[in-house]
Amino acid sequence: MYLRSLLTLLVMLTALSATPPISAEPLRDYFAEAWTTQDGLPHNSVNSIVQSPDGYLWFATWEGVVRYNGRQFKHFGWGKDTHLRDSGIRTLAITPQGDLLVAGSRGSFARYSEQRWHAMPQLDARINQVLSDHQQRLWIATNNQGLFVQKPDGQIAHFNLQHGLPSLSVKALFEDNKNQLWLGTTGGLAYFDGQSFHIQQDIPNAPVVSLAQDRQGRLLVASERGIYRQSEQGFTLLDSSIPSHGVSQILVDNHDAIWIGTINHGLYRLHQGRLDHKGIYDGLPDSRIKALYQDREGSIWIGTNGGLVRLRKANFTTISSRSGLVGDYVRTVLSTSDGALLVGTSNGLSRIVHGEVSTLPLPLPSGDVPSILSLAETASDYLLGTYSHGLLILNKVTGQVTQFGTEQGLAANHVRSLFVASDGTIWIGTTRGLNRLSKGQLTHFDKQNGLSDEYIMAISEDPYGGIWLGTEMSAQVIHGDQVTNLDITQHSEARSVYGFYPDQSGRYLWLATDRGLIRYRYEDGKTHLIGRQQGLPIDKFWQVLEDDEAALWLTSNLGMIRIPLEAANQVADGQLEKVEYRVFADGDGMLSFQANGTSSPAIAKDAKGDIWVATAKGVVKTSPSDIRRLNPSSLPMQLEAVEIDGVDMTMNLPSELPAHTNRIRFEFVALGYIMPQTIQYKTRLQGFDKTWVERNTSNIAEYTNLPPGDYIFEVEAAYPTSERGKGLGKLRKPFSIAPAFWQRKEVIVAALVLVVALLFIVVSAREHILRHQSEQLKRRVNEQTQALQEQAQRFERLALQDQLTGLENRRSFDSFLKNLGKQTHRNVLAYVAILDIDHFKRINDTWSHDTGDQVIREVGRIITHNTRPGDHAARWGGEEFSLIIKDVDESTAVNICERIRQQVEMADFSHIASGLQVTISAGLKRCDESGNHHRTLVLADQALYHAKENGRNQVQLWQADLPARNSHRTNLDT
Repeated sequence: MYLRSLLTLLVMLTALSATPPISAEPLRDYFAEAWTTQDGLPHNSVNSIVQSPDGYLWFATWEGVVRYNGRQFKHFGWGKDTHLRDSGIRTLAITPQGDLLVAGSRGSFARYSEQRWHAMPQLDARINQVLSDHQQRLWIATNNQGLFVQKPDGQIAHFNLQHGLPSLSVKALFEDNKNQLWLGTTGGLAYFDGQSFHIQQDIPNAPVVSLAQDRQGRLLVASERGIYRQSEQGFTLLDSSIPSHGVSQILVDNHDAIWIGTINHGLYRLHQGRLDHKGIYDGLPDSRIKALYQDREGSIWIGTNGGLVRLRKANFTTISSRSGLVGDYVRTVLSTSDGALLVGTSNGLSRIVHGEVSTLPLPLPSGDVPSILSLAETASDYLLGTYSHGLLILNKVTGQVTQFGTEQGLAANHVRSLFVASDGTIWIGTTRGLNRLSKGQLTHFDKQNGLSDEYIMAISEDPYGGIWLGTEMSAQVIHGDQVTNLDITQHSEARSVYGFYPDQSGRYLWLATDRGLIRYRYEDGKTHLIGRQQGLPIDKFWQVLEDDEAALWLTSNLGMIRIPLEAANQVADGQLEKVEYRVFADGDGMLSFQANGTSSPAIAKDAKGDIWVATAKGVVKTSPSDIRRLNPSSLPMQLEAVEIDGVDMTMNLPSELPAHTNRIRFEFVALGYIMPQTIQYKTRLQGFDKTWVERNTSNIAEYTNLPPGDYIFEVEAAYPTSERGKGLGKLRKPFSIAPAFWQRKEVIVAALVLVVALLFIVVSAREHILRHQSEQLKRRVNEQTQALQEQAQRFERLALQDQLTGLENRRSFDSFLKNLGKQTHRNVLAYVAILDIDHFKRINDTWSHDTGDQVIREVGRIITHNTRPGDHAARWGGEEFSLIIKDVDESTAVNICERIRQQVEMADFSHIASGLQVTISAGLKRCDESGNHHRTLVLADQALYHAKENGRNQVQLWQADLPARNSHRTNLDT
């Protein structure tokens, strides 16, 4: 046996020595993440790992089983809810039907299916592993009581040493692609032929702890004597360099790499003949590996005694002090002409060649270790700008260091930027100005030479020999000794320039500024900004560089941003409004995404096209051609929790929710584990939302006061870097809300009928009331109208009536006479008489004005008494009266006036005043046939005047021979 193993070992060593160098990615390039009890694990020992078909990851610990969704752990302990006897879980398995099997101490055994726990056969033994084979038989490996199998009909059979088992302690179970069942025991390897077990003789009699199968279908056996692989000739030792003692786990990934976990030597990986190792000094929390598993996204999950670890190939690889870098705080990087990479840190200078890191000694007379801020290269030397030691010139061949500082004429010992121009001139940017070193001559530029700022952060050269300077105040270009300022304040008040990149087309210079990326066109000197308004997520960028995939890389304190060069030019040319970009940050493999950019260069591209960036925790590298877009074939979605009015209804959510449901809360998750914190969600509630609602990274949606009806809750999720339409996770959950009694259709119809009837009644009653009110209103209006008419008539009568006598007044008389004049052409015969109380002034003077008023009333009464219907009597004014007598001849008119005179003369006025006698005089005139009533009045007035002159108390008919008088008003009553 010993000779056979030795020959096998010699054959393998010969094969390995003939294997050419491989391109397998070393383990150090894998991005590691770890979880412990501080992150939610109930125990740091992770004994087994599986992924269920629904996408969840499950971990077995000594404090129960844990389910992980990428965001948080959910713990399931022992008890009646899980049917587990003890919380110490040793193994997990997935059945062909997709159920989860959980087993461990005290014979604990349970099955999780459709979100519910189910009891399994309870054995009085510690269960090491379970397996459900192609015949749906359930195999149960125990620690000291052999092997049990439960058949599909529920019968349980027990196998022990009498059935051919090499040991009663069974550690591993495995069914290969030929449906052959293999057992790893403390007594070696065995297989089952359907009736009994047989020991595999060509493997040493040593405990077998783990079994696997490679992509060629060959069984891999991990034993305490090493790892053996099956072949047509039997089992042979896999690799002698793998520790022969202490192997605990074995896994074959989807690239046919073999992962080996050990008891106290950490993790190994064998791929394409290369063996890599990862231990506690490389990021593992513990050197004991208890579980290995590869999930659907290709990540390797590692269970240790010190916590859970996940390894994956990330877009970025970080090289830090753990990898041999002289310091973690990296200021500057430079890709050199010999294919190496210089890394300037706060603790000195490192050099990386083909992934190997070394430290370059920098012997200074003072013995100090310089902090490197900037780097450049000439044909014979490396130029190192330092924080406080000026410029160091490191000879490539001898390693000799020459120090060049303020004593040699340098503007300052703080050198933040270096540049070697095409003509060999060395430009040195310091905090106190710029130095030019050419042919041994040192020239100084400061504000007196035209610099707007003496703090020089970046230096570059354009195709026309111009030297560009980036400072905190502006960008400037030097031609010869002439300094010209570039005004960029027009672009959102941009000012500070941290980095330059003259692109390969020779047309543009790109500037990284405090307001975004600015493109300068040499042809006409025009500048264009690509900043927040153009779609970039932040303002300030440190450095800019183009990769071999025609994309620009921008460094910042918030990660690395990559934008297509064509898209950047289209935005600058106004052909696009927004620029496309991708952000690389903490989930992409960087220990720190804070780029250090106020020194230069802080980003570099090596001969292979890899991009290197200086960060606060090492230098990071990425290969743009290998940038991964996260496009899983599917992103499983799960509805993790549903709350209805604050009650958890996840496990028993009815299809129809009760009436009066006020608040519905959905919690969902996309089961992606590469960068779960970046997964973007959007939701739509059909029946409520008209469009999709963007949730960003939030996985919760709430709805309140939804009306009754049918709904479908939908969720879509994707990684932000997924190509459109690829890797979408989708979820649909239909449900309905029952209507309340008053919301049912029949109730609504009945209510509508009742409402219509009530409306009819109300409308009818209202119409009746309105008709009644209208009639009342009409009566009131008529009454008011009549009252107004009567009042108007009263007002009209008052306007035409003399208040003292009750006769019509002068206004009424004039109107009547005017109308009478219009009727004269119809042979209307009428006479006008003007009557005047004789000596009325004497009456007033003798007795009183009140006596005069009473005399006027009494005379008016006599005139009214002698007036016929159709005649018109009026008080003319003062003591004068007028009378229109219609349809009479001259003698009758005279007789009427005479009768009035006589009655006044004969009237007794003693009741008014003792001894009072009153007479009147009258003038009479026939109405003018031409209708000129004014002439009639004048002639009647003349007749009255003659009656007064002839002795008064008489009636005078106007005659043509009467003399004309203008007026008699002054002496009629004297």
